[in-house]
Amino acid sequence: MKLLTRYVIREHVGPLLFALSALTSLLMLQYVARQLANLAGKGLPWSAIGQFFVLSLPFTIAMTMPMAVLVATLYAFGRMAAEHEITAFKASGVRVRTLMLPVLGCALILSLVMVWFNDQVLPAANHQLSVLQRDIARTRPTLALREQALNAITDQFFMRVARTNAETNRMYDVVIYDLSGGPERKTIYADSGVFAPGTNNRDLQLTLFDGFAQEFVRGDPRRLQRSYFQSQVIRKAGVTQGYEASTSDSYKGDREMTVCELHRKYRADAVEVERIRQEYISNAQLLRKMGGGVIRAPKARPRAEVLGTAYCERFLPAVSRLFLPKKAKAQAGQPPVKTDSQPVQPPVQPAVQPPVQPPVQTDSQAVQPPVPPQIVPPGTAEPIQPAPGLTAQQDSILRASGIDPTQQPVTPPATQPTDSVAVARGMVNATGVQLIAQREGLDSLAVEIHKKFALSFACFVFVLFGPPIALRFPRGGVGVTIGVSIIVFGLYYVCLMGGEALADKGRLPAFVAMWMANVIFTLVALVMLWRVESTTDTSRGGGLRDWWIDRKARRQLMKSMKSSKTSGGTGGSGAVATA
Repeated sequence: MKLLTRYVIREHVGPLLFALSALTSLLMLQYVARQLANLAGKGLPWSAIGQFFVLSLPFTIAMTMPMAVLVATLYAFGRMAAEHEITAFKASGVRVRTLMLPVLGCALILSLVMVWFNDQVLPAANHQLSVLQRDIARTRPTLALREQALNAITDQFFMRVARTNAETNRMYDVVIYDLSGGPERKTIYADSGVFAPGTNNRDLQLTLFDGFAQEFVRGDPRRLQRSYFQSQVIRKAGVTQGYEASTSDSYKGDREMTVCELHRKYRADAVEVERIRQEYISNAQLLRKMGGGVIRAPKARPRAEVLGTAYCERFLPAVSRLFLPKKAKAQAGQPPVKTDSQPVQPPVQPAVQPPVQPPVQTDSQAVQPPVPPQIVPPGTAEPIQPAPGLTAQQDSILRASGIDPTQQPVTPPATQPTDSVAVARGMVNATGVQLIAQREGLDSLAVEIHKKFALSFACFVFVLFGPPIALRFPRGGVGVTIGVSIIVFGLYYVCLMGGEALADKGRLPAFVAMWMANVIFTLVALVMLWRVESTTDTSRGGGLRDWWIDRKARRQLMKSMKSSKTSGGTGGSGAVATA
C-alpha cells in the first residue's frame, strides 16, 4: 500500500507544478498588460518594477492554486484510466476511493498551508503592493508637451502650444488657462516662450514673451481686466516628482489584514453598529409617538464572528501552547524566583470591612428611585426632568414642539406640528443611512474572514471533484482536462463572487455566501463518485465524441423499444377483441 500511495502522489506532483506555473504566468501576463500604462514612462528604477511583480505573485497564487489542483487531478486520473491502470487496480480489489485517499490527505495538508498563506503572506503582500502603487501614482516624470493639444500641467493649470522645439525647449503660440484663482480665472496668451525645470528638478519655470493676460476681476463676469507684457516668468511647484519609496504606512484595507486583525476590527465595529441601531430604534419610537407611523427595527448583528473567534481565540493559542518549548512551559508554570536583593514581603491581607447595615426606614419614608438627568432649556432657571423612556434630546424635541412627553396618550397625529414630525423623520433617516453604511462595513469584514478559509479549502473540494470526471472521459486528453477545469473553476469563481456581492449588501450571511460554492461542489462530487463506484464496468468509454455517439445510440434504442411496445400492445388487444 505504501508503494501505491507513493505512486499516486508522484503522478500528481508533476502536473500540479506545471499547471501552477502555467496558470500563474498567464494571469501575471494579463495583470502586467493592464498595469503597463501605469508603469511605462514613469522613470521607475528596476528595483521598484521587480518589487511590483514579486508582490503581485501571492494574490495570483492564491487564485491559481485551487485550479492547478483540479488540473493535476484530472490529468493524473485521466492518464491512469486511459492506460487501463484503473482497470488493473479494480481487478486487484483496489477501489477508486482507495486511490483517492493519498491525494485527499495531501490536499488537506495543502489546504491548511493555504490557510496560513492567505492569512499571513497574502495580506502582507497586498499591503506592501498598495503602498508601492501609491508611491508610483505620486511619481510624475519630466514634462512632455504635446502640440495642438491641451496639456494638463496640474489639475488647475492647463497649457496649449502650437509647436515646440525639443532642442531649445522653445514654445510658439502659447495659451495658458489658470484656474487656481477660483472665480478669478486667468487666461494668458503669448507669442512664444521657454519652459525649463526648476533648480530642485520638481518645479516648472515658464518664461513667456510678447503677450497679455486677462482675468475676471473678483469673479465678476461683467468686468474683465487685461494686462500686456513683454516678458513674464511663471513658476508652478511640484510639477515633476521622482520615485520615492514610503517608509511606513499604517493604514490597512480589508484585504490587507490578517484573520485576527479582521476579527478584532469586527468586534470593535460591532459595538458601534449596535449603538447606532439602538439610537435608530429610539428615534423610530419617538417618531411613532409623534404620529409618524410604525418603522420596523433592523436585525442585530452578532458581536463576534464565530469562525474568527474559533481561529484566533482557540486554535492559535492551542497551537502556540503545543509548540512552546518545554523550558518555557516549565517556567510558565513555576512562581518567580526571589533573589537576596529582593526581600520577600508577606502577603497583604485585605482589611476586613464591617458589614454595611441598610438604613432603617420609617413609615413616612419610602425608597426613592434614582434621579434621572436634568434638562435646563434655554431661558429657564429650573431644570426639567426627561420623561421615562426618552433621552434628553428626544424630550427636548417634544417639549419644543409643544408636546408634553409625560402625558399619555400622546396628542393625535392630526394636531402634531409638521416641523417636529419632519425633524424626527430626518433623525430616523440620518441614523438609518449611518446604520446601513456601518453594517455593510461589518459584513465586508465577515466576508473577508470566511473567504480566506473557503478559498483555501477549495483545493480539497476539487480533489473530490476531479476523479469522477476523469474516469468518465478517460481518453479525452489534455483538451478535456483544460476545458473541464476552466468550466468548473469559472462556475466556482462566479458563485464565490456572487455570494460575496450578496453578503456585502447584507442579503446573505457571510458564512452562507462564502461556503455555498464549496458545499455545492462537494455534494455534486460525492454523487458523481458514488455513481463511478457503483458501476460494474471499468472503462467508461473515450472522449466527448464517443460519449456523444453513445448518447445518440441509447436514444435510438429507447425509441425503438418504445415503438415495439406500442405495436405489440395494439396487436394483443386486437387479438383479444377477435376472440
